[in-house]
Amino acid sequence: MTVAMAMERKTYIRTNIGDLFPNLYVMAIAPPGVGKTLITGTTQDFMRELPEHHMAPSSVSRASLVDSLVAAERKVVIPQNNPPVLAFNSLAVVQNEMGVFLPAYDSEFMAVLTDLYDCRNFSEKKRGKDIDNKLSAPQLNLFAATTVSYLSDSMPEGAWDQGFLSRTILLYSGEVIKRSLWDTIDKSVELKNDLIHDLKQIGSMTGRFKFEQEAASAIDAWHKADGPPKPDHPKLQHYNSRRTTHVLKLCMIASAARGNDFIITLDDYHRALDWLLSAELYMPDIFKSMAVGGDPKVIEETYYWAYKKYSKKQQDIPESEVIEFIQNKVPAHSVERIYSLMIKSKLFEKRLEGIRPRAKKD
Repeated sequence: MTVAMAMERKTYIRTNIGDLFPNLYVMAIAPPGVGKTLITGTTQDFMRELPEHHMAPSSVSRASLVDSLVAAERKVVIPQNNPPVLAFNSLAVVQNEMGVFLPAYDSEFMAVLTDLYDCRNFSEKKRGKDIDNKLSAPQLNLFAATTVSYLSDSMPEGAWDQGFLSRTILLYSGEVIKRSLWDTIDKSVELKNDLIHDLKQIGSMTGRFKFEQEAASAIDAWHKADGPPKPDHPKLQHYNSRRTTHVLKLCMIASAARGNDFIITLDDYHRALDWLLSAELYMPDIFKSMAVGGDPKVIEETYYWAYKKYSKKQQDIPESEVIEFIQNKVPAHSVERIYSLMIKSKLFEKRLEGIRPRAKKD
């Protein structure tokens, strides 16, 4: 994400639908206390090393976001170009809490974010004021952290069919890892300086990326095949229509992170696709977490299902079937915990042929 922000609107690729820039909308979703703000904070720290780049304030409204973007004017001199000055407006938004950026669902705010993502002409006239904002070359990068409960409470059902969320890459982890309080973290000054040096080099890149023929053929074949493997959750239907765009943007980022030759190689494409597929693997777990209603409800549903199944056939239930049932109810990281709780609480008895539900005591 930091690389995308450093690249701004100075680099692009050309497709049959026009020029595409490497800006992204990304949300990191996890329970409280997992370390989301450590990631967003690190992004902020690195972006501060690029003082010519513009970052939004930590708390912005729809109006102040547009004002910040208007103020984020950039002019880059490229002598070989005609004209030799590249003018654009580019803003990086990094939010430790999405709820601060968007306290409640606001369809007008979402529409603005959708328009800005596409990097096309943007205009807004403010009522009651003699202000008419017109931007011919805007760009916005958004990286925000949030929780499943925020999405559940703030995003109505229809929001998943609309532009903003379909343009957003969702990074999800529900696993809480407890580490020692005394673990040391390698904060090599030399490594940090090397990363800052590379980031500044990326921040100075201007021009058009081109695909090697092998890479171009590979991504075209993937696109024509409808991008396998594709998320099949109903709420990701509209997101699926934009996956090729995500991969193209990630290809530029992978190439820039590797070097400054402006060539997208087959390795760059594979790396970009791997990034996207890794994120998509856990996206459906977001909706499971939004819907489960807590461990007690899942345990009750699993017990009721198993008891009915056993009562009907009077046969032990294969453990794999129980695991599969729980997997359809909760994110992958919770399956083993739920199953173990049901064994320890003696709702299930492990037997040679599988699992047998115990009769509940009145």
